[in-house]
Amino acid sequence: MWLRTSVIVLLFVFGCGETEQDSAPSSAKPAESPSAVQKQGAAAQRPTGIVVDAARWRVSVPAVVAEQAVHARLGGAIEFVLVAEGGKTYETLFITPHAPAEIHAALGRIGLRRGWAADGDRPPRGPVVWLSVVRHGADGTAREQPVAAFLEHLESGEPVAAAPWVYTGSSEVNDPATGRTVLQASLSRTIVGLHVSDASALVQNARPQRVTENTYRARGAALPPPGTDVRIIFERRFPEVADGVVRVRAFVSGRVQGVGFRRFTQRAARELHLSGWVCNLADGRVELVAEGPAEQVDALLDAVRRGPRAARVEAVDVHRQPPQAPAERYEVRYR
Repeated sequence: MWLRTSVIVLLFVFGCGETEQDSAPSSAKPAESPSAVQKQGAAAQRPTGIVVDAARWRVSVPAVVAEQAVHARLGGAIEFVLVAEGGKTYETLFITPHAPAEIHAALGRIGLRRGWAADGDRPPRGPVVWLSVVRHGADGTAREQPVAAFLEHLESGEPVAAAPWVYTGSSEVNDPATGRTVLQASLSRTIVGLHVSDASALVQNARPQRVTENTYRARGAALPPPGTDVRIIFERRFPEVADGVVRVRAFVSGRVQGVGFRRFTQRAARELHLSGWVCNLADGRVELVAEGPAEQVDALLDAVRRGPRAARVEAVDVHRQPPQAPAERYEVRYR
């Protein structure tokens, strides 16, 4: 039943034919004092690979604890929370065998879309995620803690407070080895970054300390031994909507396909710093969603009513929707 509910939710939120069905980890809890058979069964029920739980807006990624203080010159400093194998494993908390592109695809299945990487003093912008770590005890019980519980400030030794992270989604770049367009994270192998100097990360640190290198180190007393299996949980959160923010869904009729209408809409929306998407429909119309300050959304609708030079807009059917505060980069979607 919950699978059907997940599909309905995804259809409502995304549109344009996105109908992913997702798997969820078992919610069964072992007894307080399990027998050897119960322990073995609990271990067997642990999820393997990347698990998408669309009903709870969560993605679970397997990883292992990285060895710390590998290079003395770093003084124990780390710049990453999670990297893929082949990345900078000597300055991270955790390492996953899964490629950034796999994780990017899984996060897309809970509605996360690319935002904007931090730029100088400007913080990263994008959908809010919370990161936590799940460890299984010898008896099969699971303990979940915020990622911040495994971090401390390098100079003071003070613990790092839990705070939201930002899904920026990495950028698309040309892979010099293959000539193909890939995520920049696929080349750097960076998934969760602590410092803004690495704009390739899928997820960035939004704390003020993000602008200062060598700020963090592993909290040794909390971090399990190197090689310990854990799961990193990415959970989508919906922040409160700012005053004056609106969301519209519109259907544009006329000669609006094959004339650059989607790119025109995307360009206008990005110039207005709006979130949302635009796509072609099978019946010849264009569908779009836009969210942001009311004045900017109205400006986009005015531009859409004009359309690009080769278009002929006959009607724009606008529907108001509750804002979601996604803060995502405006994108073109394909059926």
